[in-house]
Amino acid sequence: MSNGIFKSFQDVSIKTKIIVPLVLLVIIPIALIVYNSYNLQNKLTVSLTRHDAVVTAKTALSSLNAMMLNGTIMKKTDRKGLFSIYKKMRGIKGFQVIRGKIVNSEFGKGLAEEEPSSSFDNQILNTNKTLTKIIYKNGRPFELMVGVPFVAKTNSRGINCLMCHTKASPGDILGGVKLIYSLKLLKNAQDIFIKNSAIIAVIFIVIIILFLYFIMKSAIIKPITKMSRLADEISKGHFTEEIAHPRNDEIGSLAKSFNRMQISLKKAMELLKRGNK
Repeated sequence: MSNGIFKSFQDVSIKTKIIVPLVLLVIIPIALIVYNSYNLQNKLTVSLTRHDAVVTAKTALSSLNAMMLNGTIMKKTDRKGLFSIYKKMRGIKGFQVIRGKIVNSEFGKGLAEEEPSSSFDNQILNTNKTLTKIIYKNGRPFELMVGVPFVAKTNSRGINCLMCHTKASPGDILGGVKLIYSLKLLKNAQDIFIKNSAIIAVIFIVIIILFLYFIMKSAIIKPITKMSRLADEISKGHFTEEIAHPRNDEIGSLAKSFNRMQISLKKAMELLKRGNK
């Protein structure tokens, strides 16, 4: 089978033998660049979305601090009003403030939506670090879930948490904020990026193919085609045309050798004719 493929390749024109490998050498790096750019864009967009979510969560915690200082945090309607503001923000598909056990023991249970309802919620209440989880759909990032814990500190944005949360110790998790961001904009941006990259790549490849074709046609194909035609004329006994050889490359050397061969054959034919007379 390999011999058959090799023989088929041997039968292909020189033009194809040269252009195809060159085109592959162009296509492969372009494909790798597009693929790496796609992955980099994925990571960058998720990172930026994560940063935006953390900022939003910390802003929400600051709002809760303000409500705590002016006493409105005890009013469930006021908390619901605050939550509804964040839920309406662009790109946010879900917003939830989660109450920890310490807060419940001090002030009683809050709203039903403030209770942890998933393993991710419980993770927020058991860590002092920001959590990130990417939800995939059909193998592509679909949603980004971010959890920011509310850690008890003696100086949290200028406020001593322990003044109100008397049962808490520094480092205790009082609660947290969970945000779910839609990555639909990311998907749309990726689709546009892939489409534009594919168009640019195709245009670039076509230009390279045409450029290589015209160079090869002028530098290799035309001289070889001309020598082939003249060889056919010589086989018929016509010695009327020489091949121009202004170049000093391999094609120029071949043209000079061809002309010398033609002159030698012409002289040999003339001597043969004289001998016959």
